[in-house]
Amino acid sequence: MTHKNPSRRSLAVALAAAVAASIAAAGCSATAIVRPLPRGTSAWTASVGGPWVPSSVPTLVVPYVTVGWQRGVSDDLTMGGAVHATMAAFGVAGVDISATRRLVPQSGAWPELVATLRGTVFTNGSASGTRAYPSLGVVGSWAAGPRTLWYVGTDAMAQAGATPSVLLAPLAGVQRRVGSRAELQLEAKWMAANVDTRRGVFEGESAIGGHGALAVQLGLVLHRGGSR
Repeated sequence: MTHKNPSRRSLAVALAAAVAASIAAAGCSATAIVRPLPRGTSAWTASVGGPWVPSSVPTLVVPYVTVGWQRGVSDDLTMGGAVHATMAAFGVAGVDISATRRLVPQSGAWPELVATLRGTVFTNGSASGTRAYPSLGVVGSWAAGPRTLWYVGTDAMAQAGATPSVLLAPLAGVQRRVGSRAELQLEAKWMAANVDTRRGVFEGESAIGGHGALAVQLGLVLHRGGSR
């Protein structure tokens, strides 16, 4: 994939391949909700980023974009959804529907645990071109002062086919509140960590031990109204 003077077409093909791989690898966006929203509040979310492509010139992170909305149904349950904006450029509609539940609140050194159940659907408008991917994510987070959360977790996405499989994506990140309404995130994710990617779309690009691919993602949570 190394090109000293890549053409627009070759870059477009490389980008399309990387985007397709990011979808297959699960977790094509930063964690939308690290901790549930308070009851009755809502927030806009956005994420940009994806697999790191170290051999490209210039080195890049695939600019995969999602935009979503979340609502606190109760203090322990947040529901919402997102659209996959980048896939629209390839004639594919993508939508997430999710529910995030607090399992255990933080207690001293023990992290707060939350679980997110998500359904993702991609379609080009035809029955044969429609795919659904259920996934489950678990995240543990620690408050480091009033504005910062550190978190780790993993996503597990079920993929149907002749040989059904579950794709794992361990992750780690930091979320920092900026002002009274916004939170910024920086997240690293080992996408498809249990898949040998030395051949195929990734061909070892940013793989760890020949498996998966390292992704870097930036997230934004913009709360409606006053401070969280």
